[in-house]
Amino acid sequence: MGGNSFTSGMRGPNNLVFKDGQHIRFGFPSYKLGGTIMGERTIETIGSCTFEDLTNNRKCVLLMTTYKHTGFLGRSSSGCKDKFEGIIYNSTPLSGSAESIKKNYSKDIEFVQEVKKLKDIKKVICQVNGSWLENCIIDR
Repeated sequence: MGGNSFTSGMRGPNNLVFKDGQHIRFGFPSYKLGGTIMGERTIETIGSCTFEDLTNNRKCVLLMTTYKHTGFLGRSSSGCKDKFEGIIYNSTPLSGSAESIKKNYSKDIEFVQEVKKLKDIKKVICQVNGSWLENCIIDR
């Protein structure tokens, strides 16, 4: 990515509460805009997104890019900047505490780097992957 870049995102938490009492809390992904001064104009999703089913103690965590680069001089890369991957799982009891909201939805969000490092997984329900430009595949 050439030129200057900056990061932006709509923070939450955002809440969906249905008539039957079902409550989903989620946050939108963050975006990195490049090429604002010079170079190619780009937009890239970054970080992770969390969806919490507060009624059933389930979570979905999506890592918003599969793109990885390594090395400094002999730089190599793999994955794709528009692809995401993650899991839906039964979680330890979810909390609406100020600390939980700060960790998952504020400007100080702690993005998940690797799904396997999540500490609140009781049981994985299914895999999620796809592209924010094309599709979302759940458990395939």
